Amino acid sequence: MHRDSFEGFLATNEKRIFRYIYSLGANEQDAMDILQTVFIAVYQNLEKIEDSTALAYTYKIAHNKSVTFLKQKSRYISVDPSSFTNIQDKSAAEPIADYSSLNRAIAQLPPRLAAVIQLQYYEKLSYKDISVQLGISIKAVESLLVRAKRLLRKNIVQDKQGRFV
Repeated sequence: MHRDSFEGFLATNEKRIFRYIYSLGANEQDAMDILQTVFIAVYQNLEKIEDSTALAYTYKIAHNKSVTFLKQKSRYISVDPSSFTNIQDKSAAEPIADYSSLNRAIAQLPPRLAAVIQLQYYEKLSYKDISVQLGISIKAVESLLVRAKRLLRKNIVQDKQGRFV
């Protein structure tokens, strides 16, 4: 296709391509935006397009651009910003968690029990990884965790009552 004939091609086919894009599910404004990108793509590839296949090529580009646009648009939710005015600020409403009694209770544990708690909950290691690191069996890890949790629970309750073990 020649650059001279592009303007005539555009004037002749603009409405039909617009209706095609609109029928694919775009609203009027989106269809106009997609139409513009379609004709820009056609213009950029004029040398490759033959006059006999120009309309089919344009429809194919219109289809591909529409599908891509609608997929991208479906990923976003449009919300009126004024709807956010009634949402409470949760950061101000929620108190900051106090882990001081837990930290004191862990510090009071025997070293082996404290190590198992550290590896399980802070380093997120599996029982198998803990057993390898400590050189003990998986059953021993389970047993140590049960004992450590029981002792932690006891120490935290006593700490809250004012008596620390």
